[in-house]
Amino acid sequence: MADLSANKGSNKKKPQNNASMKAKKRSINKLQEDEALSLSESETDEMQITDISEETASTETAIDEEKVELLAFKLSNEEYVIDINRIKEIIRPVEVTKVPRVPSYIKGIISLRGVIVPVYNLKKRLGLSEADASDNSQSRILIVNFDEEFVGITVDAVTGVLKINEDIIEPTPQIIKGADAEYLKGVARTNNRLLILLNLDRVLKKDN
Repeated sequence: MADLSANKGSNKKKPQNNASMKAKKRSINKLQEDEALSLSESETDEMQITDISEETASTETAIDEEKVELLAFKLSNEEYVIDINRIKEIIRPVEVTKVPRVPSYIKGIISLRGVIVPVYNLKKRLGLSEADASDNSQSRILIVNFDEEFVGITVDAVTGVLKINEDIIEPTPQIIKGADAEYLKGVARTNNRLLILLNLDRVLKKDN
């Protein structure tokens, strides 16, 4: 009788173990389902973020298409700009070799990696005073594209690259700080800055 009772006791425990295992299995399955749902929601969120960023990028591209990118630099305490696409590179001042029988605004020539490049004194070309620059350490030579060749122009300092809307460019006043209006394309006012747009082709074209 004792053995039978023991057997009965063991038989009673088995259903409890099975029930516990089933409960654990249901709990594990539920946890797996919750994790799968969480992962799915996370993936959905990432896709939405990607879509939003793509829309934002395309919007920014559309806005950028309405703007012009310019390089800004100083001449006699005024800020001038030219199309960034005309710039090949910016170098520190180097020794310039004088050339006889050239206009006074042409400083001479330099050799840039084996290429002979004429250098313009931009202040002289624009009729500006050369005594205005107090810090020559910031002066640079801009190497620009002109008539399928390279030309250097001297500036007091490079102040940066900026983008402006074309519709804020105003017609050139007749006289701006002594510079001839024919050398200018217009002016733009942005963030309390007055930017003078150079007509680079006219500036670099030799007078007849």
